Amino acid sequence: MSKNCNMIKDLLPLYADDVCSEESRKAVEEHIKECSDCKNELEKLRKNVSVSPQKDAEVLKRIKSRLRIEKLIVGIISVLAICGALFLGLIYLINTDKSMDMEKYKIIDNVSVTEHDGALWLNVKGAASSFVSLSPTISDTDGNHMGYDKGFDREKKNGFGVTLKQRKIDSFEFYPRASSKCFEQKLFDIGEKEDIVKLFYYDDVNNKEYVLWERDSND
Repeated sequence: MSKNCNMIKDLLPLYADDVCSEESRKAVEEHIKECSDCKNELEKLRKNVSVSPQKDAEVLKRIKSRLRIEKLIVGIISVLAICGALFLGLIYLINTDKSMDMEKYKIIDNVSVTEHDGALWLNVKGAASSFVSLSPTISDTDGNHMGYDKGFDREKKNGFGVTLKQRKIDSFEFYPRASSKCFEQKLFDIGEKEDIVKLFYYDDVNNKEYVLWERDSND
């Protein structure tokens, strides 16, 4: 191997990558015309750096396929997360009660108390009949309410109150659900609660009482 071959072989990688100078290019091309060893060395270099169009297309195809799969997975996870959040929100709305709107459900027109069989009975009709639960409270002579006011004194209790509750999801209805159904529920026997002198509907949103029944002074 001549010194010239050593120099050319140093230039072959640059020539193969097409980054050598024009003078070096001419020197390599002139040399490989006469030197089979250097020519073979150049061919080896070109094989190592050459990329088959078919192989390149396959690589790109695999990359695109992988990206599609990753995008699909991200999309599925996002949809599941949204569905999960909606499901939890729906569960919350279904299982959480809210006091019924006094005006929207015409509470005062549809809630009353009757007295018969020695007991007090709560009557609910019309739009207010869409309630799902009754929340009771007791008032004291100072106007405090059990469960709502910290100053409530059980020793001074003088009134019994109720509040109609509905599910939060039901309160989203713009129009109240009118109903011909009339609901009646026994509250207590009059003779058993002598310290209770009034029964009222309690608007716990505005802390206001609507008296539905008062004990007769002769009772």
